[in-house]
Amino acid sequence: MKEQDSSTAKKELLLALACFLAAAFLWAFQARLEQGQLAERIAPHILRFHVLANSNSAADQEIKIEVKSFLLERIYGHLGEDAAKSDVVAYLEAERQTLEAEAEQFIRRLGKEQTVSLDVVWCAFPEKYYGELKLPAGTYEAAQVRIGQGRGRNWWCILYPKVCVTKGAVATVPEGSIKELEELLSPEDLQALYAQRPLIHLDFQLWQLFSTLPALQNHLPPSSS
Repeated sequence: MKEQDSSTAKKELLLALACFLAAAFLWAFQARLEQGQLAERIAPHILRFHVLANSNSAADQEIKIEVKSFLLERIYGHLGEDAAKSDVVAYLEAERQTLEAEAEQFIRRLGKEQTVSLDVVWCAFPEKYYGELKLPAGTYEAAQVRIGQGRGRNWWCILYPKVCVTKGAVATVPEGSIKELEELLSPEDLQALYAQRPLIHLDFQLWQLFSTLPALQNHLPPSSS
């Protein structure tokens, strides 16, 4: 009788756990769907900056950081504070070859020989935090810089509105960029970008847990006889 009660308790526990995981999966799916829709709405107003290093070697990663700072200084120095996204894109497309050549010369001054390509493209980005600002994963227009083979770790930020910094890391979003976002986005979308970081991370990998449910029985405390 006790063994039957124990077996029933185990089944009820596994059923409860399966229901919890199913609910969590559906919640994560809905959250991912909403974030994707948010990305589609805000993407036309944002220009990302994406720099790919030649490789993951320490030297190439350092060159990546130096080149991104060099190009940001050149771009922001030319455009000034009042440039719109269309102005930034037009400048990059018109001056692409000049910026590529100047970046290659800059790398030579660092003692290396690496090619640089700059293109304005639409590409996928993961979810990323910039201070308190969270940009959802999605497809965004970006100024993409490829150094050498472009097989190293990436560096990315927001070129417009101006969130990129020429030195260091982004701790807070500049006040001017916040004002631009307020003008570009709806109040609801802007508020969504300032959502708090989640305490737990749930994604589509949750389905893997379902396959382990039978194995959980081995970790339950033995029933008393």
